[in-house]
Amino acid sequence: MYFPTEAAKKKARDDRRLGEEQEKRRIEESARRLYDKEIRMAKERERRAELKKYEAAIKQEREEELQKVKKNKMMHRSPQINNDYLEDSRTRRFGKRMPERDQGAKRRPTVDLGSYGGGYASTTKRHKGGEVGLANILERIVESLKDRIEISYLFLKPVSKKEAPDYRDIIEHPMDLSTIKVKVRNMEYKSREQFRQDVRQIAFNAHKYNDGRNPDIPPLADELLNFCDYMLVENEESLTEAEAGIEYTDM
Repeated sequence: MYFPTEAAKKKARDDRRLGEEQEKRRIEESARRLYDKEIRMAKERERRAELKKYEAAIKQEREEELQKVKKNKMMHRSPQINNDYLEDSRTRRFGKRMPERDQGAKRRPTVDLGSYGGGYASTTKRHKGGEVGLANILERIVESLKDRIEISYLFLKPVSKKEAPDYRDIIEHPMDLSTIKVKVRNMEYKSREQFRQDVRQIAFNAHKYNDGRNPDIPPLADELLNFCDYMLVENEESLTEAEAGIEYTDM
């Protein structure tokens, strides 16, 4: 049996021990949280370093490709020939200039196709005009997308095997801005929706390949698609007119 003073002392010791245990647990918990935070920060730094290294490698390869293209253009550039020189050359070759009436005689005769022929020519011209007009608008949009280099630099050209060896194993339908530009110039797009679908494919591929491994890349592709939508809205009137020219001949 404890005396009141002894009971008070025991309670004080128990309270002190309990307080010490609680303080010890608090310190351990704080240390554990700090350790977990440091581990997360280290992983984040490592991930960002890998991403920066990956982006630098892509940028360097893009610049090398651009230099090759510029060099090839310089090598294959056709020399400019002065029209006066050509005219003077023809004069020397034939001894004198061809009289105006002789030039007229050499012209191919004009055939009157009548009303049916005129209608056919108009339809063909309208068909080509619609396709060419649409291609011109879409090419301007592609160039605008490429000019937004802060969001487009990863999507300017096809992903090479050197950049991502397993890319083609994961991505079934690769797409990039240079491929889209080629399709525009070949007039493969008959509507703005077909064009947008390919830009959307870029965003889809970015998510499918990079989600979980390079999480900073998919948001860039999303911004690219958003900017594409903005440009389509900005050019809505001219796009509608061009598409109508194509649809007219398909009726």
